[in-house]
Amino acid sequence: MGSVWPVRGPEGEPLMVKLTDAHHEQTLEGDALAAWSAQPLSRSYVVALLDRATDLDGSQEALLLERLDADRPLMVEPIERADAALAEVLAALGDTPAPGGVRHTAQELSRIAAAIRAHRAELGAATPVPAQAVDTALATLDELGSDRAVLADRRLCHFDLHYDNVLRDLGDTRWVAIDPLPHAGLPEVEVIAALRNRYADAAATGDPERALRRRFDRLCDAAGLDRPLARALAQAVAVDNLLWLLPRQPDSMFVPGYAVLAGWTSPSYLPTTTRPR
Repeated sequence: MGSVWPVRGPEGEPLMVKLTDAHHEQTLEGDALAAWSAQPLSRSYVVALLDRATDLDGSQEALLLERLDADRPLMVEPIERADAALAEVLAALGDTPAPGGVRHTAQELSRIAAAIRAHRAELGAATPVPAQAVDTALATLDELGSDRAVLADRRLCHFDLHYDNVLRDLGDTRWVAIDPLPHAGLPEVEVIAALRNRYADAAATGDPERALRRRFDRLCDAAGLDRPLARALAQAVAVDNLLWLLPRQPDSMFVPGYAVLAGWTSPSYLPTTTRPR
């Protein structure tokens, strides 16, 4: 959460100032950007952090950032080009260790499991998602919660890497990720934001499930992600979102895509400490 304003540097160079929202939990965005900027592979693929300052009580932070082309997010690029660029960015973020204090993905997965159980208890027989999909999602989340390799994983994740959060730089030379919600561990979560966006492009092919699987495969292959794990995570997150959206916002643009993902129930994820790192 934050507000962004265009500014000029001492030489007139175009920059941006982002002020974090003091009324929301701090995400440690500045720490994450600094960590990526310190890595040769990833520094060109995240918005450059030029300076930062924190107020006296630490509740608000100002980030001085490079300015990007706000009119050229991947959202407006042809889908094939956008998918290729997103895959390149995801691959470049790589194995950067997360800074201390960054929330672990396991905490978010625990929250999702609790939310699914609460939704199911509230809705009862009126639960709008098939029981198999709900059971599969909970089995995935419960298995991950006891996987020591998952809990020990401290790789830095963007956690909101979708088409509006990747912009072209002003020199028209590279695609750059912005607005991370930093988490540690399980980079397989990174495919979910992309899969829930631009569903219209998938639907336009006449076979949206095949199109989403193609997008999924491209992202997983580019970043060397564990496909069964990424698929299981996408399915679980989709179930959680459908259980909230269908009773409240059934016409949400995200419902059709989540409905496809919720059906990805086989094969299930089996935790193992020998997953590729």
